[in-house]
Amino acid sequence: MIVTAPSQDQSKNGPRAINLNTDIPGILRLLELVFGKSLDAEGQRMFAGTAAAAQSPAILWRLSPAAAKLSLGFVWEADGRIVGNVTVLTTEMPGRYLVVNVAVHPDYRRQGIARLLMKQVENLVRQRGGNQILLQVVKQNSAAVDLYKSLNYSTIGSMTNWSTSISRLRRLDLNLESAGPAIRELKRQEWRDAYGLDRQALHNDLHWPEQLKPEAYKRGFWANVSNFLNGRQSETWVTSSGQNQLVGLAQISTEWGRSHELTLRVHPAWQGRLERPLLAKLIRRLQQLPRRNAHIEHPDNDELVNALLQEANFQPRRTLTHMRLDLA
Repeated sequence: MIVTAPSQDQSKNGPRAINLNTDIPGILRLLELVFGKSLDAEGQRMFAGTAAAAQSPAILWRLSPAAAKLSLGFVWEADGRIVGNVTVLTTEMPGRYLVVNVAVHPDYRRQGIARLLMKQVENLVRQRGGNQILLQVVKQNSAAVDLYKSLNYSTIGSMTNWSTSISRLRRLDLNLESAGPAIRELKRQEWRDAYGLDRQALHNDLHWPEQLKPEAYKRGFWANVSNFLNGRQSETWVTSSGQNQLVGLAQISTEWGRSHELTLRVHPAWQGRLERPLLAKLIRRLQQLPRRNAHIEHPDNDELVNALLQEANFQPRRTLTHMRLDLA
């Protein structure tokens, strides 16, 4: 059964640019059909009003935040219906574009629709003078990964999202061998060093949707005021080498009504020695905070941290592979 909305002009078949006046209800229904079972809480909120949107005047779609995110991209029409979609997002970095929502109705798959929609995206970005296209794909979706590789996308890496509730957390035992250097709070003047450590520990294109900003770890007066007004809080701890170089970092970021977000970074030369004490520090602090869920995004090939997270009773939710196409 096809649940997408009929197009206004049933004589058109194939790809075309998204038309905000007619396409948004059909696109939302298609995305809900394709991705509904795997949506996180934010995605569920996005699609909560889909049925009402289908009956609303076009002007209301244009005012919707969800519609704004879907405005740049392409749909595929077949039999007078929207059966394919790809959305393109701009980023703060000039020339850098993101591809999201690559969706084809189950009844129309294996017909080359996704490939042709992706070629439309490439042409669009070239016309706009862009030089990079990035996307995320579920690592286990081998058909999609192979499609993007055939379109000359290269793999940057994969990130696994782990989650748990604070009530289910288990503390990590520490012994003399795993104690490592002393863990202390990040000093205000060390924000550049923290940014440098993050860049050394993690490829910047594995930050999504935007690359990490140089001032990401800066905590000045106005940043503190903004965090206070928006119900945000961030705590960062670090470890240093004998030369006072930052070699390990652990952070908890909290926002009112949202899950606690964790960050763990270890300098490549120190991997294997700092992960347990830093994660143990995060867990001890989490158990003193409001009882919400906790999430951490971490490279899926880090076997040590994977084992530590499982030991602490985190569960893997999904693993996304990040891929990039560089345009000449």
